[in-house]
Amino acid sequence: MPDMSVWNSHPKVYLPIEDTGAAVCPYCGAEYSLATD
Repeated sequence: MPDMSVWNSHPKVYLPIEDTGAAVCPYCGAEYSLATD
């Protein structure tokens, strides 16, 4: 969509990070992990 800002072009996704402490976005491949204390 030409009128969308770049920051707003990624769809909202649910990442089940609670189960393993890490998740990968299926849309863009970004990797996320929970910080440890």
